[in-house]
Parts: sequence; C-alpha cells; structure tokens
Amino acid sequence: MIVLVCALCGILFFTQDQAAFGAEDSANDWYAVRAAAFTRFDTDGKGYFELKDWPGRQRTFRLMDVNRDGRVTLEEFQSLRLRWWNQTFENMDLDGNRLITRGEWMDVDAAFDRLDRNKDGVIQRHEFYNPR
Repeated sequence: MIVLVCALCGILFFTQDQAAFGAEDSANDWYAVRAAAFTRFDTDGKGYFELKDWPGRQRTFRLMDVNRDGRVTLEEFQSLRLRWWNQTFENMDLDGNRLITRGEWMDVDAAFDRLDRNKDGVIQRHEFYNPR
C-alpha cells in the first residue's frame, strides 16, 4: 500500500513537472515566434519599426508603441500587455482581406493549425472566434 501511494505521488509530481515544462516551452515558443515576426517589420535591423513599416492598422501600432515615441521595439512587441493582441481577429488580419494567413499569424504554428478547422491554410473570422 505504501509503495503504491509513493508511486502515485511520483506520477503526480512527474505530471506536474511535465505540465510546467510544457507551459515554459509554450511561452518560449511564443517569444521566438514574436521575435521572428518582429524581424519582418524591422527590415533595416535598427531594433525597432515605425508606423511606415507596419502593415496593420494605425490604431494597433499606437497600442503597441507603449512609450509613444513613434517606434515599436522588440521589448514592446513582446510585452505581456500585448498578449491580448493575438485575441482580436481584426488586429491579426493585417491586409484587411477578412482572412488570417500563415504570413500574418504571429503565434505558434500549433495554434494556427488548431484554429484552421477546415484546413484550407487560412483562418476565417468564424474559425477564430469559435475555436474547437
């Protein structure tokens, strides 16, 4: 009985450690994806991008520009304050065609695949707001 309880405790701790490790990997993936997306906008490698470099809406740019200096740095682009940004379809549809393509997606691929329910390579508004 004691051996069984100890074994179950070991499994429980292992499972919790794995969950914590998975969460850390997910956060690291998110930061890596955002860093890669940032380089698409920071084409000259200055460490920031300006409104002229941003293909999305001006309002979204202004929300990202936390210190209001007219530039969005990697730190601002990856800030926890901006995590809500991926939760709004309109902010991710950079070209305004009512679809989110992989090129516009700035999160991990697994999340895109999960939302693209019909597997047509784009996320439609109804797929985005009604995830599985």
